[in-house]
Amino acid sequence: MKNLILLLTLTLTLSCCNKDDNPFSSKDQLPAETQTGANTVGCLVNGEVFLPHSQGLNQGINCFYQLENGEFFFNITCADFRGIIPKGVIVETRRVNLQVGQTYILDKNTILNGDFQGGGGNYDIGASNRHFTNTIKTGELKITRLDLSNSIISGTYWFDAINASGETVQIRQGRFDMHY
Repeated sequence: MKNLILLLTLTLTLSCCNKDDNPFSSKDQLPAETQTGANTVGCLVNGEVFLPHSQGLNQGINCFYQLENGEFFFNITCADFRGIIPKGVIVETRRVNLQVGQTYILDKNTILNGDFQGGGGNYDIGASNRHFTNTIKTGELKITRLDLSNSIISGTYWFDAINASGETVQIRQGRFDMHY
């Protein structure tokens, strides 16, 4: 009887464990690198798959490529709104006319550099733990498709970014295929 109670207790305890408490799941896979306007984005954050997850009115994906006062601005945001603290990966260029096949350096801090020309990346864990690229922690954005007539932009990216405490995050194998 004691063994039966012990077995029952152990079974109940183990069944209460939930591997999905981790926002990164081994089931998650990066989207394929397509160029069809599939509205996909994802990357690896420190080796773990990071994908967008919407919650309520908060959308997990935002993308634009727009002409403003004769200059082009691009932004792709991949956000995960699950849990208490949202997380997000952002790649952007300002005042850059993007071209297919070109690689753009991500070396700007999008907050400190203010009204910059060029590209930057950041990884945010809430509003208080923000990691930015800079002239030492850099990365690259490569455009693989830019179809202005159909509003499709596709590409790949990677970058390293650092926060105010000196902690570095590695963003790797980033890819997007978006209608904007």
